[in-house]
Amino acid sequence: MKIKTISCKRVLSLGNYESRHVEMFADISEGEDPDVEASKLIEFVERKVRERVDLEIEVTDLKEQIADLKNELARLEKQKAILTEVEPDPDDIPFKSGEASNSSDFPGGF
Repeated sequence: MKIKTISCKRVLSLGNYESRHVEMFADISEGEDPDVEASKLIEFVERKVRERVDLEIEVTDLKEQIADLKNELARLEKQKAILTEVEPDPDDIPFKSGEASNSSDFPGGF
């Protein structure tokens, strides 16, 4: 038997009822080993079917990192606001200086 053409089809499940299909055909020239050429085609199809998925995963990871960085930025801005808050002047007392009254509303003068 002489093999002239090989094909490889790969279906990759992406979840959520989605999948990716890649199918390729290759012609085998005289003198080429069908087993070797089939292995090359399988590796090529596997690489291609996952190529886009890997990019999608990278995008998802980058979006998660952006969300984490935004949360961290908000936390740091709150911390900065607390640290740069103006503290009240201890010499600015809101009542008249002088002696305190000795009178008490408690019976027995406590």
